[in-house]
Amino acid sequence: MRVLKPEAAQDRKDKILNWVVYNYVSTGRPVSSELIASEGRFNVSSATIRNVLKELEDAGYLFQAHTSGGRIPSDKGYRAYVDNVLRLQKLAVSEKTRVEEDCERRVEQLDGFLKHTSKMLADMSKWAGFVISPDMDQDSLKRLDFISLGPKSVLSVLFAHSGIMKHAAFSLEKAVEKGALKALAAKLNKRLKDMPMADIPRVMWKEFAHKSADPGQEELLKKLSDYFVNLAKNDDLLYFEGLNRIYENIEADNYEDIRSVARLLEQKDKFSGMLRERLRDCSQKTRALTVPEERRHLVDVTIGSENAIKEFKNFSLVSSSYCVNDKTVGLVGILGYKRMEYPRMISIVDNVSSMVEDILGEWDDMDL
Repeated sequence: MRVLKPEAAQDRKDKILNWVVYNYVSTGRPVSSELIASEGRFNVSSATIRNVLKELEDAGYLFQAHTSGGRIPSDKGYRAYVDNVLRLQKLAVSEKTRVEEDCERRVEQLDGFLKHTSKMLADMSKWAGFVISPDMDQDSLKRLDFISLGPKSVLSVLFAHSGIMKHAAFSLEKAVEKGALKALAAKLNKRLKDMPMADIPRVMWKEFAHKSADPGQEELLKKLSDYFVNLAKNDDLLYFEGLNRIYENIEADNYEDIRSVARLLEQKDKFSGMLRERLRDCSQKTRALTVPEERRHLVDVTIGSENAIKEFKNFSLVSSSYCVNDKTVGLVGILGYKRMEYPRMISIVDNVSSMVEDILGEWDDMDL
């Protein structure tokens, strides 16, 4: 006969007690061993359940109003149930805090790395350096996790291939069991892994939300789908360092260039938008290359009037995208006067782009 370790036997006893109390609170009816065997999903025999109920009754956690009836929680049973709920809530809060701290650490780590990269570009080129952080439209999913914070509260944590990590809490009208939540995450990861963020809401809605038989899961999937829609719409940050180097190289009487740089500072969104378009164009060019070895690296140079912003008629942009798992996720580059030393600028941008890819690739391998 199989003998359970004391801690495993106690854990099973606690779970059955919690199930009995929860069921009695929900229905107001005494709980029988037959009901536990048919609906409790404990994967144990009816005889084992009866033995556990007898032990709980002898210990004062349960009692029978009638000899042939089901069990009812005693005050001691209610106290054990409440203490367990409070303990789980503390664990959930602790887990949520840990995930949030990990997320903040990763955001700070990525933010600091990209800011340092833009400064490095400026220092090496003696012009202005910039980095566009991963565009969520172009980024792809690495993994999606769910953490239960209670029957009707779920924390989702997504990991992107670019190194970004994001989390969101969802409050639900219907409960979702922990086991069902784990199974749902496994199904979603199997289907959505490596998928562009922009495509996920459509697939999640069409293939999962509409086909879910569980009301709680359907509600979670709908909210998660909306979350991904808004996520893909949000632009991430532009890191821009070394603008003073352009000021230093402006001729004293060239007021037009001074005004152009001033407008650049006032219209940073316009500059960011131009770089986003440049990033998407670079991504399309990269995908069009059939030989993987040729994808590293496309360095793009636009000179003067070739730039989309008229204020840049006396400036040049040298940029290159950086990729993770052959997917374009961001852009690095240099902004300077047209008289810049192009071979050197191209070499700097190419090398920095490779460095960013290598570091983010190491993160990608280590995290999961």
